[in-house]
Amino acid sequence: MSVIDLAQGIVRGAHMISLVSAFGTLIALAVVMPAAFAKADQTGEPTRASLVRLARYSTVLALLTGLAWLVIQTRIIAGADSIGDTLHALPIVAVHTQFGRLLIARCVVLTAMLPLLGARRTGLGIAICLAGTALGIQPAIGHAGAVGGSAGAALMGSELMHLLAAGAWLGGLLPLLIVLSSLPEQAAITAFRGFSGVGIPAVLIIAGTALVQINALVGGLPGLLGTAYGHVALLKLVLFLVLLSLALMNRFALTARLAGPSPLTARRHMRLSVSLEMLIGALVVTAAAFLASTSPGVHEQAVWPLSWRPSLSAFAEPILRSEVTIALIGLAAAVTVLAVGLFWRRFRWPLLAAAVILLALAVPHLGLLIVPAYPSSFFTSPTEFAASAIAHGAKLYAMNCVGCHGTSGHGDGPLAQTLAVPPADLTAEHLWSHTDGELFWYISHGIDGPHGALTMPGFAGKLSSEARWHLIDFVRALNAGESMRTSHTWSHPVPVPQFDAECAGGSNTDTEALRGRTLLITLEMDEEPPLPALPAGIALATVVIARNSALKPDSIACVARDPDLWTDFAILLGVPEEALGGTRILVDRNEWLRGVWRPDDPTKPGPLVQTIQDIDTHPLAVSAVGGHAHHR
Repeated sequence: MSVIDLAQGIVRGAHMISLVSAFGTLIALAVVMPAAFAKADQTGEPTRASLVRLARYSTVLALLTGLAWLVIQTRIIAGADSIGDTLHALPIVAVHTQFGRLLIARCVVLTAMLPLLGARRTGLGIAICLAGTALGIQPAIGHAGAVGGSAGAALMGSELMHLLAAGAWLGGLLPLLIVLSSLPEQAAITAFRGFSGVGIPAVLIIAGTALVQINALVGGLPGLLGTAYGHVALLKLVLFLVLLSLALMNRFALTARLAGPSPLTARRHMRLSVSLEMLIGALVVTAAAFLASTSPGVHEQAVWPLSWRPSLSAFAEPILRSEVTIALIGLAAAVTVLAVGLFWRRFRWPLLAAAVILLALAVPHLGLLIVPAYPSSFFTSPTEFAASAIAHGAKLYAMNCVGCHGTSGHGDGPLAQTLAVPPADLTAEHLWSHTDGELFWYISHGIDGPHGALTMPGFAGKLSSEARWHLIDFVRALNAGESMRTSHTWSHPVPVPQFDAECAGGSNTDTEALRGRTLLITLEMDEEPPLPALPAGIALATVVIARNSALKPDSIACVARDPDLWTDFAILLGVPEEALGGTRILVDRNEWLRGVWRPDDPTKPGPLVQTIQDIDTHPLAVSAVGGHAHHR
């Protein structure tokens, strides 16, 4: 991280802390503190004035750090080397970028807040709305603002709730500390109990929305453990749990002691605890600021740090499925018995002994839920199954792999008989249980045999990273083609190769643009059968894969001219290229290959129109299926 990036992170963190403080202080003034001030008599009004000053200072600091952030970000965007260059670019960034416009809007809102900060009732309510607006602009500035469509709107809504809840809770801690230092015991107790009415819902909202953001931005457990974004998110999660523990201790242990026999000692302990909670809260907000300037884990290749990973592959085997299911039931029973034993004092030790026995019986079998893993286990192919990648992979396979694995991938190459361990059958079903990243590791570093010697050499020193991914794409396609050749279906969902096409009027399209519509691909032949009439409501796109460069697109079909597509579909269908003419392939709305019709194929899967209706209604999920990640 460069100095300018570090400075941006610090200023952004200070800006967010100031916004949270302003919003939380105003919420405390309106919701938490009025009852406490009423019990404080003459000390209530001076304390209220202190909180108003805190809100004012926080707003001014938010305004200043917001402007500083704009300047620093301008220097980064413009690549400016001097103050003069930065100032020259400042109006452009402020007016012509979404970041600049939103940050200027926030500064305007903060400025409008200043005259209202000392107001009561209506004026205070308006100030709270303005502070919430200033804080609520953040999702549009951060990662959520870059996600389009309904998913982006949902993520922005989740982050908005997350920020407002965090502002109400964390921003209310300093006002709580001021009240604890200024008001009598009974008034302080009233304030703490009132704060629980804000804090408990806020914590629940923070926890729920954090799960949404982890799912959308972190990239699950691999992203949490294997990316820089995930590491900061994990730190934030740990700090949040510490915060939650302190909050529970304050509410249910220390608050009651304020009315006890040693109120001065209790007050001192409470001040220390709230101060620590404030410090950790500031660290949480700072971590959130750094997350906002770090590429989300879901967009990075997660480097898995462990030698094993969770896997549900055991459930695919009936015998193993029964064993794991019984072990999970035993584990659940052990946890239940343990919980009962902790609360049922009379039978505690017998129940704890029973829980230990159940755990001892269950845990060894749970090892079936983990499999060996490698740093690249959760890598996903960056090629997105492009047409050129599969075709290039076919050439690489012929040059590097045919000798052992054979032309068809069955492990029957001319060198297979000379090997101590037979080569893997690349057409076998279990290929799909391996992730893209695991295949990448095997091809890069080789495969160890039972006695430690390599049974397959690694190609990291011979093939580039890109070439190894192309080889994986080909092996996936080869496996799919063998399945289609022998059983007339694909045993696992396979994505359509990515291609570009020319449409009527000179416009262009590609597979990404066609997503959301059922796609009918036809491989060109001299006399193609006419397309049958389709029922209303089916958004069918049609593309012809041309071999004749003179073929023109029309109002019905676009034309794709990439010669690699003929190679790819021959591999995916398990037939020679010469037999492809007139073949029709159906692709569902999420870009999965779903059906094939060949002019002379007696096994074709029923009426075309009926099948189009079926897959248009029931597309496969977008997420990864088997081992191949499909995330276009």
